[in-house]
Formats: sequence, C-alpha cells, structure tokens
Amino acid sequence: MYRYEQRRDPTRLMWRRLAAAVLLIVVAIGVRGVWGVYKKAQESHELRVEAEAKLNDLKQREAELRADISMLRTDRGVEEQLRERYDLAKDNEGVIVIVEPPAPPAEPQPSNFQKFKRWFAW
Repeated sequence: MYRYEQRRDPTRLMWRRLAAAVLLIVVAIGVRGVWGVYKKAQESHELRVEAEAKLNDLKQREAELRADISMLRTDRGVEEQLRERYDLAKDNEGVIVIVEPPAPPAEPQPSNFQKFKRWFAW
C-alpha cells in the first residue's frame, strides 16, 4: 500500500509531468535543428546541380572555342572568317546581286465617305 501511495504523491506526479515537459521541449529543439540541417542539405544539393550544369556548359563552350582556335591556325580557316565577317572575295570572283521586281502599287482603298456616296449615287 505504501508503494501505491508513493506513486500517487502529488509532488512526485508534478516532477514527472515537469520532466515530461522538459523532455518534450528538448525533443522539439532537436527536431528543429535536424530540420534546419535537412533544409540546408537540400539547398546545397540544388546549388550543386546548378553548378554542375554550368560546368558542363562551360566545358562545351571551351571545346567549341578550342575548335575555333584550331581552325583559325590554318589559312583556310582565316580566309573563311575574313569572308564571313567582311564580305571579301578572291580575285576573279564576282558578286551576283539578285533584285526582285518592284511590286505593283496597291490600289487605294476607298474612304468611308466614298462608299457612302456610292450607295446613294442617284
């Protein structure tokens, strides 16, 4: 019987409830910390994916630039670039300019007053 009374002692019950509340607060603080770490890990993963995509783009651009540089080291590549940028031509090369025939003039559209006049032409 003494044990039963000891378990139901109000001060003891109060300490148990206080200990449960403190434990709940500690768990809540721990969960909040873990959640913060999770969010930071997720954000850093997204940033890493973005950085890897940029790296791949830069590597592709580097390969293109290296190809352009190797092409410009040859006479043919330099000639091609000069022709493209400055519209140069070799000796004995001519330019053919194709001119389209002028379009026939468009018929003038009658104004609203002229339409009105045509309806009542008596």
